[in-house]
Amino acid sequence: MINAIIIEDEKSSMEYLLSILKRNHKDINVLGWASNVDDAVMLIVTDKPDIVFLDIELNDGSGFDVLDHLKTQMTFEVIFTTGFLDYKEKAMDYFAFYYLNKPVQETEIKRVLDMYLLKHTAFNMRKYEAFKNQIERKNQVITIFEKDEYIPVKLSNIIYCEASGNYTLVHTVNDKSLVISKNLKRVEDMIEVQNFHRVHRSFLVNMNHVKNYTRNGLLTLSNGVEILISFRNRKKMIDLLRGYGISEC
Repeated sequence: MINAIIIEDEKSSMEYLLSILKRNHKDINVLGWASNVDDAVMLIVTDKPDIVFLDIELNDGSGFDVLDHLKTQMTFEVIFTTGFLDYKEKAMDYFAFYYLNKPVQETEIKRVLDMYLLKHTAFNMRKYEAFKNQIERKNQVITIFEKDEYIPVKLSNIIYCEASGNYTLVHTVNDKSLVISKNLKRVEDMIEVQNFHRVHRSFLVNMNHVKNYTRNGLLTLSNGVEILISFRNRKKMIDLLRGYGISEC
């Protein structure tokens, strides 16, 4: 049985979500409901749920305020529910398990709960990783686990990825570099979006961060780093760069 709590300031929205869970998800046990920050914090600390369905706009603050009070007690998964798309990027900073837009759809709830079960069943971890990668590609984000914390990184902020043995260095804007414990081929499969290209066996480059290139295949990136396209890929990549409208210097 999976224990859940609903944090929602609109009773009608709470009852709607509760009815979906009771009707379609017999393995979800809803422990309680709160409509403000203080009650939400107390309910979570007391009942120790597995999942919290968390509205962002509350009577006396926000769902983010609830999580800020529980930084050392985050033993549960957070599923944000909101009618405001503007909060999606901030929700990433709290490593939300999922982000449901209101009005909540039954099919989407089923999708996220199936994802939760996959994650928390050891036998299905490989399926979960594939499912998570699919969701992350849809949301244009990749999640990196480093120094005991999960770090969500927008794909648009990745300049290039660099092979380092069985690891990959992810170089982002603001001169940040993160380490993924996967080789470059696996990272390439995870990202799998059109604007990332393997220009060299050791480099996966975001074409949106290429400033210019030379006839000899030397790329200059937005952070000033220069990368040489492999000879075998040079003609194909230069044609691709022209297609992106990137100038030769």
